[in-house]
Amino acid sequence: MIGKKAGIWFAEVLFFTSFAIAQQNRFDVSLGATAVFSKSSTGNGTTDSPTNSGGFLATVRYRFTAKSAVELNYGITHNSQIYSSAPNTFRIHNKATEFTGAYVFTPFETEKAEPFVFGGIGVLSFNPDTTFVDGVQTSIPADRRTQIAFLYGGGLDYRIFSSIPLIRRYPASEHLALRLQYRGLVYKAPDFNISGLFTGAYGHLAEPSAGIVIQF
Repeated sequence: MIGKKAGIWFAEVLFFTSFAIAQQNRFDVSLGATAVFSKSSTGNGTTDSPTNSGGFLATVRYRFTAKSAVELNYGITHNSQIYSSAPNTFRIHNKATEFTGAYVFTPFETEKAEPFVFGGIGVLSFNPDTTFVDGVQTSIPADRRTQIAFLYGGGLDYRIFSSIPLIRRYPASEHLALRLQYRGLVYKAPDFNISGLFTGAYGHLAEPSAGIVIQF
C-alpha cells in the first residue's frame, strides 16, 4: 500500500514539476540502465546476501541556479534476497522499486562536460514474489517492505552527440547528453515479515549507471 501511494505521489510530482519548469527551460529528463551490486548484511545470527542484477532508472532534474539543482528518481530492479539463518537458507525473489529526491551540485561546466555530485533521501520498496527454503519453493507468506533509503553519488553529463557527424546536423543534438554516474543507496535490510529473517543491519546498493539525457 505504501509503495502504491509512493508511486502515485511520484507521478503527480513529476507531472506538475515538469509542467512548471518547462516554461523556464531549466530542466532535463534522463532514462538509463543500471548495474546493481548489493552488499551483504549480517545481524541477529542471520546474513542477507542479495544477488546482483540490472535495473532501469528515470530522472527529472530542475536547475534553479547555475550550480544547484534538485532531482526526482524512479528506479526498478529484480533480484533475490538470500538469507542464511541456521539451519535453513531462504531465497526470496523480489522487485525493488526506488523513489528518491536529491540535491545536485555542479562545481563547474565546460562546453562538452558537466560534472555533478548529489545527495538525498527517499524509499526502497521490496515487493516479494517467490519464496524458496533450502532450494524448495514454499508457500510461506512474505509481506512487502518499504525502507527509508539515503542516496549519494556523482557523475558526468557529456554532450557527445553534437560531435557525431550523422547526428550533429540536427539542432536537437545540442540538447542531448550522455550521463555516466555512480549511485549509492543505504537502507535497512528487509525481512518480509518472516520470523528469523530480521538482521537489523544496513544494506547497500552500488549502482553504476549510463543513460541518455534530454536537456531543455
